[in-house]
Amino acid sequence: MQLRSTSKFFVGTILSAAAGWLFIANANATPTVQQLDQIHQAAKVLTKAETLYKSGKLPEAADEFEAAQKALVELAESGDLTKQLAPLVKRLVKLHGSLETDGAKVSAVATELTTPPAPGSGKSASLSKSAVSPERPVGWRGDGSGRYPDANPPIAWERKLVSGGYTTSGILWMAPMPDNGVSSPIIVGDRIFITSEPSDLICLDKKSGQILWIRSNPEFEGLPESERKAEPEYAQTVAPLAGELAALNGQVATVLNAAMFNPAAARVMEPALKQKRELEKKIQTEQAGINKKAFTHNWAQAVFGYAGPTPTSDGTHVCAFFTTGISVCYDLNGNRKWIARGEGGGSEHGNFASPLLCGNRLIVWANEMRAYDVDTGKLAWTNPAKGYNTYGSMFRVRVGKELVAGFQWGFFTRVRDGLSIWDQGVFGDSVQTPIVEGDFILARVGYPKNNDELLGFKAFRIPPSTDSGKLEPAVVYKMNWGDDELPIDKKRNPFDRGYVASPLYVDGLVYQVSQGGGLIVNDAVSGEQVYRKVLPLKPRTEYWNWSGCAASPTLAGKYIYLMDNQGKTLIIESGRKYKEVATNMLEESKDGKDQAQTLASPVFEGNKMYYRTPGFIYCIGKK
Repeated sequence: MQLRSTSKFFVGTILSAAAGWLFIANANATPTVQQLDQIHQAAKVLTKAETLYKSGKLPEAADEFEAAQKALVELAESGDLTKQLAPLVKRLVKLHGSLETDGAKVSAVATELTTPPAPGSGKSASLSKSAVSPERPVGWRGDGSGRYPDANPPIAWERKLVSGGYTTSGILWMAPMPDNGVSSPIIVGDRIFITSEPSDLICLDKKSGQILWIRSNPEFEGLPESERKAEPEYAQTVAPLAGELAALNGQVATVLNAAMFNPAAARVMEPALKQKRELEKKIQTEQAGINKKAFTHNWAQAVFGYAGPTPTSDGTHVCAFFTTGISVCYDLNGNRKWIARGEGGGSEHGNFASPLLCGNRLIVWANEMRAYDVDTGKLAWTNPAKGYNTYGSMFRVRVGKELVAGFQWGFFTRVRDGLSIWDQGVFGDSVQTPIVEGDFILARVGYPKNNDELLGFKAFRIPPSTDSGKLEPAVVYKMNWGDDELPIDKKRNPFDRGYVASPLYVDGLVYQVSQGGGLIVNDAVSGEQVYRKVLPLKPRTEYWNWSGCAASPTLAGKYIYLMDNQGKTLIIESGRKYKEVATNMLEESKDGKDQAQTLASPVFEGNKMYYRTPGFIYCIGKK
């Protein structure tokens, strides 16, 4: 890829950022005699490139730059030679900036050189064996249940705004993100994957939080080749911009990584991110200039963004869906396998349905359910559907040997052949994503305003066959509030008794948190209410863009984690009595006034919690 418009700002920024990670990363490996000779030869080529540049021979200098970079990348991939390569990488970055400033055409500095290696790894970010597999894919809420019973989770942390900055405790690292997002992270081996606005899939090293790569997915790249060829402007105008963005992403990753450890480097983040956003906006403008109808979206989607769906992985592929209509698949090293474009929109506020991996199918939702072959990207089937709310996600149902993909309001498709089965819309205009436990689907029925108390929350028995049958309610759950609990003002807070967060099932009990911060616990078998509690949380609920408690309750070890949208986490013990364990706060603000809205659900592994806010991914726990 050619980087066509790198500003002088980046010359110094990349140089200092690259140097920053070179001192932070593991640099204890001893080079072999052969590697020492290769380093010497690479240094000679780089010196020749620098000499040619000083002589004004730009084309020749550019050629030698490419040769030097190739040699350094090969060395970087041959082992952990961070310490030995540091001086050469600094010189290479400086030469790159000089060549580009003078108009020479050179490749971007390789991410293998500007992205830190995974600490302790013999090569750059080697992958450890993962429990994730096609039989056990990972996505939104982990396996969809929101349970991490083997975790030994943290119970104390804090980030607090004080004069001159923030104080923190219990936080191992916090990785700045290039843009907003409401999706949750997923863990695959020693890597974390997350999406970010407007179309980025990001990979981080799980141990250090350092960004390993950023991949943007502009819409026009998902068009069929025949459509792109039919309109030359895609190749002439938009494709070069996409090439610039791809190159810029590597440099942005370097800047963000440096900012994790160097407060001074944090000051240079915003210019880098601004340049990225301007380039993304330019790509969107050029796309719309070619085909306005195809590339114009529901304006309301932009309130929470196009990267709301959580990515999914089977341990080999990592797939993402953006509500621009893009479905995309990468391997774990960031090599794109395929990209496709289809419908992406949803209802009034947009679409936030996370994709689902079922066998060798990637299934997405956008007022239709469609499936792609995960290996080839070929469209396997499409099922049009009625346009109810699209704020929840899909879920997986197993019936014998058959896999069924379901969507929040009760739309079901047999994965094998795309056949629409059972009922369509049996859960009504709901928002909450159902959960599957044993032979039952637990689902809220109807829209969350004023709780739709006459419709309620029910357990539906799963039909024994995918050839016929219908969903019948087997249990109706009692969910009653006192008149003085979460009082409703239909103009100010009509949703406080409504539910956006999905339910959690633990040891025969079902936990649900309303948007206004009310916890109701029911016996899963009888439907009887075990207890209810107005929680000491402070969710902000306003019509349109403040959704209250939207993060789904999550089990980690023996504790349940409950979150509002204002940075507070309440930890309770699971069981038939309310027992509070701890309360923790992550303060974060974009404007220095209002607390940033946090909507993602947490993920746990071992003794750590991984949590996404608008600005960061946090790793919370013990070393």
